[in-house]
Amino acid sequence: MNSAPGSTPIDHAGSVVDALGDGAYVLDADRNRVFVNDRLREVTEFDEEDLHAPHPERLVEEGYWSADAGERYREAVERVLAGASDDERVQLTTTLGDGSTVTTETRLTPIERDGAVVGVVGVIRDVTDRVERERELARLNERLERLAGFLSHDLRNPLSVARGYVDLARETGEVDGLDAAESALGRIEAMIDEALVMARDPDEVDTAAEPVDLAALAADCAESGDFGDEVDPAALVVEDPGPVGGDPTLLRRALGNLIGNAFDHAGASPTVRVGVDDRGVYVADDGPGIDADDLDEVAAFGVSHGGGTGIGLAIVKRVAAAHGWELDLGESDAGGFRATLVGAEPMK
Repeated sequence: MNSAPGSTPIDHAGSVVDALGDGAYVLDADRNRVFVNDRLREVTEFDEEDLHAPHPERLVEEGYWSADAGERYREAVERVLAGASDDERVQLTTTLGDGSTVTTETRLTPIERDGAVVGVVGVIRDVTDRVERERELARLNERLERLAGFLSHDLRNPLSVARGYVDLARETGEVDGLDAAESALGRIEAMIDEALVMARDPDEVDTAAEPVDLAALAADCAESGDFGDEVDPAALVVEDPGPVGGDPTLLRRALGNLIGNAFDHAGASPTVRVGVDDRGVYVADDGPGIDADDLDEVAAFGVSHGGGTGIGLAIVKRVAAAHGWELDLGESDAGGFRATLVGAEPMK
């Protein structure tokens, strides 16, 4: 940015800044704000001392910027002042004088005199709405990934059951197994409905609490074929069965995933215990358990320490969030793995 005859480059930049409709300012070579336009004063409601102090140190000190934001801004300005860049853009979250926050993008361009950089012009644009749209798009993409993972993970077993009985009917001409195939298809239909729920934001899910018979729910999980023919229903022990308040369909999905996870990872002949205590609904096994360092990681989507898809526990976490509960992972009394839906309460 060059100056008119008879004025300094920074004076000329200050005149330009005054005429801009966006919030704007001029920094000298020491990163002091030497010109600030009225638009910036109006929007920020900062004191003149804050507006003209060393930048960004004063704004960080006063709490208008975080230390990380201040460091990113300082590094960008230093690159412009050093002549290493003639167009830097920095996205920052600022706490305004009235206590509200705004996300802005500041464009930094150099002020030059005789080929040397003597200052910087900063022009600020409010990008709060754009950033929120980007965040909402990211949340939508995440929910779509959950939907795809949910369907690919949970539909596999009932599809195999239905296909097996249909193939048997074709080979033998016997149709007795078609009832079981129809039941499996019914479970698939229910899972699709559940998947649509799981793809939504937890705050938007209607989870009106109903009394759910935990013993009946656990028995249905064991007898449904969801865990494969090799699972012995007698290995599933129901303790203090409830009933529990929750959405029956979603609680069935969460409990089924927890029981299935236990049978998948607790060894050759595990005992899996289901119940409800003063903390919530729990599923515990007597297998090898999980290292304490891995507990926070295993509930993330796509994480599995046993060769699975890494979807099951993440779905349980989603169901818990929809109810306002929390999924707590730890060690069972038998030294194995225990998962608790903290906040799920018994109903009389």
